[in-house]
Amino acid sequence: MPRAPKRTDNVTFVKELMNFSKFGALSEIFVIDALAKWSEIIANSDPAKLETPMISGEAWIGVAKEIKAKLDERLA
Repeated sequence: MPRAPKRTDNVTFVKELMNFSKFGALSEIFVIDALAKWSEIIANSDPAKLETPMISGEAWIGVAKEIKAKLDERLA
C-alpha cells in the first residue's frame, strides 16, 4: 500500500509552491502576485465579514496590511 505524503509545515509548503512548476520562476511571480492581490482585498474589507470563531476580522485585516506593506516595500 502506498504511503501518504509526509505533511510539511506551511513555510516549506510555500517554498515548494514557488519551486515546483514546469514554468520555473513564473510560479514565484504567481505566488507573490496572488499574495499582493489578496492582501489588498482583505486589507480593505469589513472586519465583521471576515470574523470566524477562530480568527477575528480585525486581526485578519492586520495581517493583510502587514503583508501588503512588506510586498509594497519589496516591489517598490
